Amino acid sequence: MYLSNYHSHCTFCDGRSSMEDFVKFAIPHGIKKYGFSSHAPLPFLTKWTMLADDFADYEKEFYRLKLKYEGQIELYLGLEVDFIHNCSDIENEFFSDKKLDYTIASIHYLDKISENNYWSIDGGFREFDAGLNLFFGGDIRLACKRFFEITGLMLEKGGFDIVGHFDKITYHALKYKDFNVTDKWFVDMVTVSLQLVKSKGIILEINTKSLAEYGITFPHAAFYPVINELQIPIHVNSDCHYPNHVDAGFRQTYMELKQTGFKTMRQLFDKQWVDVEFDENGLK
Repeated sequence: MYLSNYHSHCTFCDGRSSMEDFVKFAIPHGIKKYGFSSHAPLPFLTKWTMLADDFADYEKEFYRLKLKYEGQIELYLGLEVDFIHNCSDIENEFFSDKKLDYTIASIHYLDKISENNYWSIDGGFREFDAGLNLFFGGDIRLACKRFFEITGLMLEKGGFDIVGHFDKITYHALKYKDFNVTDKWFVDMVTVSLQLVKSKGIILEINTKSLAEYGITFPHAAFYPVINELQIPIHVNSDCHYPNHVDAGFRQTYMELKQTGFKTMRQLFDKQWVDVEFDENGLK
């Protein structure tokens, strides 16, 4: 039995420790397959994405660790690529010559506030609430509709392997009294988007980053039955920024997925994604 994690962040972006620190934690905790997925550079500067000039060092350190820990853990080189409508995606020139094992596409920003300034749905609540009022007059339904419209554009464009924290807007949406993940309008919206994930053959990440603190995964556990019914390929990632979060929430999530009816998770073998059986203790 083993575990895997393909979504992680280190000091090349907004992670809180070196690449090697994560590897040192992962090995004794049963992680057999581990991927680095720093936030890829954007066309504008941020405090949390990699600088384009740092990619060579990121790549060099990865291959140093891959060689050093060969036989102890399988390491993979990836990036988390932001999709910002009419601004940034996997087709940016930066990615044209990069040799990666995989990419994760995610949405952190929605609409443009001003030049190189976009509304973040993944920052602090004050920022989220300000954007909600600015763009949608405080209507969380309209914001969710916009989020999944952008998700649809991202999925249609494709070019990546994994969709990250699929319904991340629920992170703040759940703080509004007129929002519930089981509301029909939201369920219908999510289901349509999941059907598109299925049609595109993209891996759906089950992201455990917020499980310990907020009791939720992305996508929300309420949608596990729909995902299973659609037979969308999945795997579980922790989106870790600290080494001790490498396997955070995994056992609980594996158990809940198994109880829902999932039988396999998709894993990387020699540049090919393969379905692997699992139970509450890990992958077989």
